Amino acid sequence: MTEDDTPVKGFSLYRRLLGFVWPYKGIFLISVLGMAIVALSEVAFAALLKPVMDGGFVERDQEIIRMTPFLLMGVFVARAVGAIADEYCIAWVSRRVIFDLRELLFAKILRLPARYFDLNPTADLISRLIYDLEQVSTASTMAIRVMVKDILLGLGLVIWMFVLSWHLTLIFLLVTPLVALVVRRASNRFRRSSKGIQDSMAGITHITKEALQGQKVVKAYGGYAEEESAFLEVNQANQRRSLRRAVVAAVSVPMLLLISGAGVSGIIYLALTGTVGEFVSAGTFVSYMGAILLLMSPIKRLARINEFIQAGIAAAGSVFRLIDEPEERDSGIDSGRQLTGQLTLQDVVFEYPRGQARALNGVSFQVAPGETIALVGESGSGKSTVASLLLGFYRSTDGEILLDGAPIESYSKKELREQIALVPQEAILFDGSIEKNIYYGSGHDPDIDAATLFQATGIDLFCADNDGVGEFGSRLSGGQRQRVSIARALSRKGALLVFDEATSALDMLSEQAMKQAIAQFRKARTVVLIAHRLSFVTHADQIHVFAAGRIVESGTHDALLSQNGTYAKMWFTQQAQAQSDESV
Repeated sequence: MTEDDTPVKGFSLYRRLLGFVWPYKGIFLISVLGMAIVALSEVAFAALLKPVMDGGFVERDQEIIRMTPFLLMGVFVARAVGAIADEYCIAWVSRRVIFDLRELLFAKILRLPARYFDLNPTADLISRLIYDLEQVSTASTMAIRVMVKDILLGLGLVIWMFVLSWHLTLIFLLVTPLVALVVRRASNRFRRSSKGIQDSMAGITHITKEALQGQKVVKAYGGYAEEESAFLEVNQANQRRSLRRAVVAAVSVPMLLLISGAGVSGIIYLALTGTVGEFVSAGTFVSYMGAILLLMSPIKRLARINEFIQAGIAAAGSVFRLIDEPEERDSGIDSGRQLTGQLTLQDVVFEYPRGQARALNGVSFQVAPGETIALVGESGSGKSTVASLLLGFYRSTDGEILLDGAPIESYSKKELREQIALVPQEAILFDGSIEKNIYYGSGHDPDIDAATLFQATGIDLFCADNDGVGEFGSRLSGGQRQRVSIARALSRKGALLVFDEATSALDMLSEQAMKQAIAQFRKARTVVLIAHRLSFVTHADQIHVFAAGRIVESGTHDALLSQNGTYAKMWFTQQAQAQSDESV
């Protein structure tokens, strides 16, 4: 049994979950009042059966006959009013709890450190945000509704049964220990099976997300069988776990009714023979049996609601574990200074999670304010890792990164990222207009004219035809997405511009146009160019060549060519490839 499976842990999770109901206690109390009215009206109905049977059918009392319709209608009206207050108010509270938890969880996900996403699939986070929270909703409010209403109803009916015949009621209650045993056994199985279902739902989300995002690769390589096989596996796992929970639900409820039915059968026999206590009147017997029959429904619902409570507790454990995850560490403060963009790396070492080889191994260089530097090298050489460290996505394992002479950790994450405009390797766009994507977030430069920026980056050639860019910019070409991504960086204020493979999807002419746009809008900012294609960085004041996480060469374009080393080999290889492409 894991820690989450213990009763104490389950109670602690449930109590924390109910804390999200507390802010809406006023509406919740109205619902509880409605539950009480419904419960009392059903007890009143059972109680009315005694005078109706004895006074109406047996004694033919005219006063009782005349009053019976009004009394019964009063009971039904009260029940209807109570049910409306109960069901609407509890549904309102339920959706508010889900709204609050979903907002809290989404905000938490956005603020999780980059390392968390390296180690955990995003599909698992989506599953918690959608599927798990719905399970939590049932446990936090709808289950309470059933418990409160049915406990009140059950208590009222048992009290009335004691009033009618305490002898028979004591005998009926002898089955209670057996009921408790069945419920306890079912609770443990429900919670374990619910946890398995949540895990399998995360698997379904993960496989589906990968297949849909990679649908072009699936089509191009005929990967239908592989994706269908992977989906079949997780779908079957979900089916197996769901059926296990269904078996527990299917067996536990009939078992409870069977035990209760045995008690009812014995009571009917004892009441008819007068073995226990005195013989009862017809009205007493009918009222007593009516109370027992009415008691069967809350017993059944209470037994079934245990399934949803345990599922909710399992889901709450998953949700609260994510909520309790530490956010990005931010020990810095807002300096309030106007930064110049002076950048220094001193013996920087960095290792990614899961024990991979060092991505950076003793990297050092300096950049003066307003300079342009370039980081080049083969894929996997470590140059893009520098960009991640500059933005504070990760902390260096060793060494130090200084911005304007101060460690970047001394700046708050907000201030640091307002000072650095990033164009990532993958041009990430959000569904919406091009303007929305360019002016995304904060820190925009009010002095930049939008029309001039659009013209310089070539966005004016296609922006009029796009009301929305689609999911991840799917309605734009790769080059168009990169143009928008570059324009987004150029529209911001700050001290640094970081371009990470910013023109990989552009042709040579478009690349030159982007170089001109960057020169036009860079102002006095420091520029860091990270590129595999060397034609984009020839104008840089300093070029650093990376290999296996180290800087192996540094210098200007001409100086590096004259060294006839790694850079020169890359340059001449790319030039030969470009000439070959032109001749084809």
